[in-house]
Amino acid sequence: MAGLFVIAALTACGTVSSPLPDAARPMKAPTTPALVVPGPSTASPGCGDLTASLRPPAVLPGPGAMPAGSYLETIAKRGYLTVGVRPDTPPFDSLTPDTNQFEGFEIDIAKLVAAAIFGPVDVDKHVKFHTLTAAERISSVRSGKLDMTTATITVTCDRLTQVDFSSVYYLTSKAVLVQRGSGFRGLEDLGGRRVCAASGTTSIQRVVDAPSHPVAVPVANVAACLVALQNGSVDAVVNDEIVLAGMAAQDPETEIVGQGPDDVPVAAAVSKAHPELTRFINGVLAAAASDGTWTRIYNQRLLKDLHRPAPVPPAARYRD
Repeated sequence: MAGLFVIAALTACGTVSSPLPDAARPMKAPTTPALVVPGPSTASPGCGDLTASLRPPAVLPGPGAMPAGSYLETIAKRGYLTVGVRPDTPPFDSLTPDTNQFEGFEIDIAKLVAAAIFGPVDVDKHVKFHTLTAAERISSVRSGKLDMTTATITVTCDRLTQVDFSSVYYLTSKAVLVQRGSGFRGLEDLGGRRVCAASGTTSIQRVVDAPSHPVAVPVANVAACLVALQNGSVDAVVNDEIVLAGMAAQDPETEIVGQGPDDVPVAAAVSKAHPELTRFINGVLAAAASDGTWTRIYNQRLLKDLHRPAPVPPAARYRD
């Protein structure tokens, strides 16, 4: 497949090692969204296979050879890819205060896509990261503000009506973070207790829908949940296991409990107006899964917090 050398070259380069250029500096959201506690989930018709995305081309166009008239050519001519990320969900996405650089599993996924468009030389100049709250992850690409978001987004039926998703690049589970020695084993023990999650996420919905009826406490950014747990404002935090693993690594006095099955699909969101970009991203992801790049990124970014060997990359599924 054309362009595979780009992925290998990018992986060899590692993470950002120099200050971010203007085109890659984070941009804070212009407004602070309302913190909303959703109502209970209601029954809705199925949407088929949640994980099925658009089939990539048989051969990816190489850097500098994006198809004429395509949105990929628009990105190439612009000179950078715009990507929404979360600054506070290590080891998936985070902004390191000391260096003002983004790091994480999904940051590397975004860089793979940029490298496949522009080539591996100075790839950091070709990604413009925008920091988002959880509630802004869908609207940012739906409105055309950003090309894609790699921001711990769970694929859901409702979100599929608003945006397209790439192939699933990570499967995780929902879990609960509590103080060690609390005695809590999961949401079933937290009835009437205050449980924190980010507004606009499937995690806050999970709290609302819990049969034990905990009290949902929404925040704009999930990092605030760890602070709230530490100061006793809440009794627990609900999120994806990988995000909670990052929190537990920051505070050894916490522990993860109530972990469910690995049935939470995480993927990149892309505007429905740009299916060629979704297909291109899927080609990059397929190459990364087959040539070992996905596993190398896992080992570099996730292994130290998850403490388990890299699984097999999620199998790509296509609906066409």
